[in-house]
Amino acid sequence: MVTDPHAALRGLLTGRLRGHERRLRRFTEPDWRRYADLLAGALLVAVRRRFVAGQDRAPVIRFVASVRERYDATGRDVDPVLAEALVWAALGERPPVPDDAAAVVARTVLLLGLLEDEGLTDSERDDILAAAAHAADDSAPGVERRQTGGSDQQQGPTSRDSAGAGSVIDSAAGSQEDGPGMPLEE
Repeated sequence: MVTDPHAALRGLLTGRLRGHERRLRRFTEPDWRRYADLLAGALLVAVRRRFVAGQDRAPVIRFVASVRERYDATGRDVDPVLAEALVWAALGERPPVPDDAAAVVARTVLLLGLLEDEGLTDSERDDILAAAAHAADDSAPGVERRQTGGSDQQQGPTSRDSAGAGSVIDSAAGSQEDGPGMPLEE
């Protein structure tokens, strides 16, 4: 059976935002931690498909700017320094970024941008979700810290911290509520 955090992430990545939001509203504290782990794992896989450690900084800077332009309607929801730090941490070149609401929002829009840019098939998207679940499962249950990008990272955000993540997801989706998949903007 697919867990709610896994189903919520799948819903987000396939553009089924109504179901995604419904699942997020029902999350318990452990669900939020699992969702944050899955989101971090999916971002790790997607970043490593596109970028390589040691590469020039300019493509990452341009990518982050592009994602903010596409998904951050206010220009204030995604901190570019935080977003770049998340990419470099996924590549193992920077320390991991602690999970909080801002990191969840940044991971969400970065992941949406990476997947949209690649134009993945359903099968490729499923592979990323499976790899994300595998990465999250590799974390020892009950352990307060986990490995991400070669360094320790704190566990996921609390439901209180993550409550604001929906607004940027809503703005990223534009007016589309339950579309067939990427892209989420019109």
